[in-house]
Amino acid sequence: DNNLDAALANTLKSRITINTGEFSGLSILVEGDNVLHVTEDFNSTENGETQYNKVVDPETTQLNQAYLQYKGFDSIVKVGNQRVNLDNQRHVGGVAFRQDEATFDAISVQNQSIDNTTVVLAIANNRNKIDNTNTEEDIVIANVKYQVNPELATTGFFYQLDDGTATGQTLGVRAVGKAAGIGYEAELARQTNDITDHAPLYLHLSASKKLGGLNAKLGFESLGSDDDAGANAAFAVPLGTNHKFLGWSDVYLTGAGGNGIQDLYVSATAKVEGIKLVGQFHKFDAAQGSADLGTEVGFLAAKKIKNYGISFKLAHFMSTDDSKGLNKNDTTKVWLTGSAKF
Repeated sequence: DNNLDAALANTLKSRITINTGEFSGLSILVEGDNVLHVTEDFNSTENGETQYNKVVDPETTQLNQAYLQYKGFDSIVKVGNQRVNLDNQRHVGGVAFRQDEATFDAISVQNQSIDNTTVVLAIANNRNKIDNTNTEEDIVIANVKYQVNPELATTGFFYQLDDGTATGQTLGVRAVGKAAGIGYEAELARQTNDITDHAPLYLHLSASKKLGGLNAKLGFESLGSDDDAGANAAFAVPLGTNHKFLGWSDVYLTGAGGNGIQDLYVSATAKVEGIKLVGQFHKFDAAQGSADLGTEVGFLAAKKIKNYGISFKLAHFMSTDDSKGLNKNDTTKVWLTGSAKF
C-alpha cells in the first residue's frame, strides 16, 4: 500500500554444480548460477523499473561457489567462495530463498576432534550479497557446538564484521533441546562496536509441541535497543538468513530502526497427503517504547515428488499508525515456485 505499482516477478534460476572426487583428501566444488527475468514488471534494484515495488532477484550469471576442500584429521577445510550456514541461520546464513544466494570469499575450518563437539572457524574478506553486489568486509566467524546428550545441544558463538567504518562484535550462547515432550530453543547475544558504547541484546525463546499430526510452536524474538549516549541503536543481523524471521513479507527484513523490534509469534506445521502445510502469526512491537508495529499472517503449502517440487506461499502484513511512521505499510506477497533437480 504505497505509491508504487504492484510487482509481478517471473524469474528462472538455473544451477549447475560440479563436485570432483577426492584425491588424498582434496576435492574441488564449482557451482554456477544463472537468473533470468521472464517478465520485467518489478524493481529488481538493477533493471531500472523503479515505478514498481521491489523483488530483489536481479538477473545474473555468476559462480555461486568455487572452492578447494581438504578432508582429514577430523577436519574439513574450504578455501574460496562458499556458503556458510550456522545454527538456525539467524546470524550467519546464505538466504537460499532468494534467487541470488549470499556467499563468502573465505577460509573455513570445521573440526570434530573433540567428542560431541563441532568447531567452525572462518575468516572472510568479501561478502557476495543477494542483490548481486559484493561488499569488501573483514569477517571473523567462530562457532562451537557441544552435543550434551541426544536431547540437548549447546552453542557458543562469536562473529565480527569490519566494514571499514566500524568493527562490530556479536557474542552469544544458544541451547536447543527437548524435555517432557516439549521442544525448546533459547538464545541470548550481545552486540558491541568500536565506535559507540551501545550494547543491544538479542533474545529468542520458543517452545514446540506435537499434537497428533500437528506441530505447534510459540516463540518470542527480540532484537533489542540500547539508548546509551542518548541515541538508540538496535541489534543487527547483516550476515543472517533474515527472510526466515520476523515474517515472510520482509517488511522488517533489516529491523525497525533504533528502537529495535520484538516478535511474539505462533506457528503450526502439518503434513496432509504428502503436502506440507505451515501457518504462522506474528505480533510486532518496538523493543524499546510502546510502539505497535503491526501484525502478519503467513501460509505455506509445499509438495515434493522425487526430484520435483511445487510450493505456494503467502504473507500479509497489516500496518498500524506506528508502523506507517516507519514507512511500513500494508503489504501482501505471494510466491508460486516450481523446482526440478537432475
